[in-house]
Amino acid sequence: MKRLFALPLLAAAALFSAPATAACEREVAAAQKKQGAAVAPAFERVIACDAKIAKQTFPTLLQQTTDVESILALSMAAIDNEVWNPVWEMLSLIKDYDARDEVAAAIGGKCAENERVVSFLQGAYFGLRDIEFSRWEGALVTCEADSFDAWLVSTVESPPAKQYDEKYSKVAEIYVKRKGVASLEALSKAGVKAAENNGPFDAVLIAMDAAVAPQLGADISTEDQAALETALVAMAKSLPPEQAKSIADRLSNAGSSSAAASLLPAIYPERMRGGNSFVYGGIAIESGECKGGKTAILHVAEVHESGKRYIIANDANAGMSAFGPKLKKCEMDTETWPVIISAEPLDSNGLDEFYAMIESQWSEKGYQVKRRDENKIVLD
Repeated sequence: MKRLFALPLLAAAALFSAPATAACEREVAAAQKKQGAAVAPAFERVIACDAKIAKQTFPTLLQQTTDVESILALSMAAIDNEVWNPVWEMLSLIKDYDARDEVAAAIGGKCAENERVVSFLQGAYFGLRDIEFSRWEGALVTCEADSFDAWLVSTVESPPAKQYDEKYSKVAEIYVKRKGVASLEALSKAGVKAAENNGPFDAVLIAMDAAVAPQLGADISTEDQAALETALVAMAKSLPPEQAKSIADRLSNAGSSSAAASLLPAIYPERMRGGNSFVYGGIAIESGECKGGKTAILHVAEVHESGKRYIIANDANAGMSAFGPKLKKCEMDTETWPVIISAEPLDSNGLDEFYAMIESQWSEKGYQVKRRDENKIVLD
């Protein structure tokens, strides 16, 4: 029968020379003579003699299994007796990736009937390095137990206090694979927590996108898109303004303008004017060559917006382009005046600061700049 894995010769030799006490020498020697399905019962007798020696002997006996079933039996003998470390590390010794995934999935499949497997997988999250833990993905997907589901939710909702954590990202990924769009509720809570403790906020957002990702070649469903928007908006309203803005930008870029606009009060709570309305700055620039000198008239107006738009430039341009010209007997730079709208709503002093920034830019170009205040523009 095809062997599923092989160790380099020197490593294998080192494992066969693992120490054994005189008290367990007979059990170890007997186990080393077994093959296939007979290995697991022999290993249990080594465990009964001394769990520490069983831990040392496990990699050697792993060489004597011949198929997934015998590897599973050996692994379960170890898990049942809480000899976990060599099983955690076992997958790195299986060189056939398909067999590795099959073994992991088979162990995870025992969760429903064996609570110790649940504890074993939970322990792997804390006991293994990133790459070693990732190898157990198949078990994390196939583990079906209420206690494991509860642990997944608790782990997802409690992200670590660091911006990147591969094991956490893997757990979030697994949770999404298991629950799909239903994972959004826990992920939304995770995003708030990650923002509070400088945790893996971006990883949470990636997981939320994955929760509603359609099959290759398909479009996201209207229901799933609405569920994602609802989860993102709910999360953003509990976040500091900086993170709330990153979510609003994300929604806007995805075409969810109304959802993005609903976050404006969370992003700019100090800039609201009369309910949910905001005031932006608008400047239309009339410029040309006048009597040998370059002149620019900056037509300045407040743009009042009712909080329905996340980006207002397109709607504001029409009103900003309707002001009457002031330059006479000049060779104009352009037939259509450039229009600049502030990227954010302004506070009470914001319009003057916005004007000063644009005035400085045109002065540096060599223009004599004049300000012309116009009537406000109202966008319903």
